[in-house]
Amino acid sequence: MRREPRQGRSRQTVHAVLGAVPRVIRREGVDAVTTNRIAEAAGVSIGSLYQYFPNKKAIFTALHARHVEDVHQVIERAMTERSRPLDEFTRTLVEGLADLHAAEPELHELVSEQVPEGPLGFRRALRETFERVTSSERMLFVLPNVIEALVHGISQRRPPISAASVRKEAVQTVLSCLESCRNA
Repeated sequence: MRREPRQGRSRQTVHAVLGAVPRVIRREGVDAVTTNRIAEAAGVSIGSLYQYFPNKKAIFTALHARHVEDVHQVIERAMTERSRPLDEFTRTLVEGLADLHAAEPELHELVSEQVPEGPLGFRRALRETFERVTSSERMLFVLPNVIEALVHGISQRRPPISAASVRKEAVQTVLSCLESCRNA
């Protein structure tokens, strides 16, 4: 960001700009995402947009930061239930992450393309999460990598089956990996 919004109206402008990106994508497609279209959809002047974001990359970076916060909230909700068996904890975590990533797949794909360090940070957060519930090096390697690939795969492709089926398959795959790690 060029400058940090300090007043309520400034924060509303930033919020409006970030909220405009998914609307532009839904209405006009990914290729229509320009700073002019974003400003128009946000109901702000292009000058106001540029006060906070020097370019589209800065907007995508801010959207990524917001997504990272959402991921941390899902992780923390799952962690509140970590006294449950590892299978149930894993199921809750994967379901929450799958739902989050499936909500705005085009936006997520665009942000992932523009902020390529995202998946690495996501895998790191998953590993740290699983370090809190297991010490198995096999699980600490397999589970974060499998979950990251599946969850990001859900958000980056239009699967030929329903979102509920994709989520169910992702959970089953991760639970199968968990079982395999236990048996190894």
